[in-house]
Amino acid sequence: MLLLLVALLIALFAASTFGTASVSWRDAIAGEPTARTVLFDIRLPRVLLAALVGAALASAGVTFQTLLRNPLADPFILGVSGGAACGAAITTALGLARVPGVVSIVAFIGACGATAAVFVLARRREHTDPTRLLLSGLVLNALFSAIILIAFALSPASDLTAALRWMMGTLFGATWSDVLLLFSFVTIAVATLVTFAGDLRMLAFGEDDAKSRGVDVERVKLIGFAASSIVTGAAVAVSGIIGFVGLLVPHLIRLIWRRDYRVLLPLSALGGAILLVLADLASRLTLPNSELPVGAFTAILGVPFFLSLLRRSR
Repeated sequence: MLLLLVALLIALFAASTFGTASVSWRDAIAGEPTARTVLFDIRLPRVLLAALVGAALASAGVTFQTLLRNPLADPFILGVSGGAACGAAITTALGLARVPGVVSIVAFIGACGATAAVFVLARRREHTDPTRLLLSGLVLNALFSAIILIAFALSPASDLTAALRWMMGTLFGATWSDVLLLFSFVTIAVATLVTFAGDLRMLAFGEDDAKSRGVDVERVKLIGFAASSIVTGAAVAVSGIIGFVGLLVPHLIRLIWRRDYRVLLPLSALGGAILLVLADLASRLTLPNSELPVGAFTAILGVPFFLSLLRRSR
């Protein structure tokens, strides 16, 4: 954990210093106006938001995988991000995307609504079935995709560029208010998950085993899903759709450490923060006069690495 903390600090320093134009921390601290503006008003909020989004998605991913005992579970497969994207697309179609903050609010509501729908569909005789959760998420994702396509077809042409940028995932235009808002969500969600870390660890061995040890399985499921979905909704609301972080990071952490959830949660949060900070830096440095969408960049990095993990596990 200490090594990952040091790596995160180095990544934050590099991402805030380098870009289309390098900025000196010494000049910014000394009061040079341009350096202070670039560093404290543009770069620092962006890299801190990247770290928080990465930590949120990775924490949610490792929690979903533990609850469902499925290595492929993540916020996107369960429909949380699809609900957020659906809300953002509908907002764009109604011409409300130009109103500051509306897309983020509706996206967050969409993520929470999708979570509630998946959970209700998966309930059967006061029991939440993991297989039904995954199937419900897949079905709702198909529905959300159709709604998104219809919404984009009806959207004003002038709003489509911003909407598509959001759908591909972007940290452009990050503000200190975004950082503070997401920090509060991440802190509350992680603190909640840490409180129930022992019970979540028991669930990794099976529901029957957890029940025999006195764990209220349905209560732990509800709290785990709620905390993970809310923090995912908050992350997606401020950054758009950024894939593979919640799926890839827990697998990377498991390669270097044991599978105890109490250890995996903080390590995954740190790993997700490092990954997204470095991915955002790379997306800004790849092209000289432009930047790649960070969501597309994480997918480009994540797909081949995840395929190599699958081949090794055969």
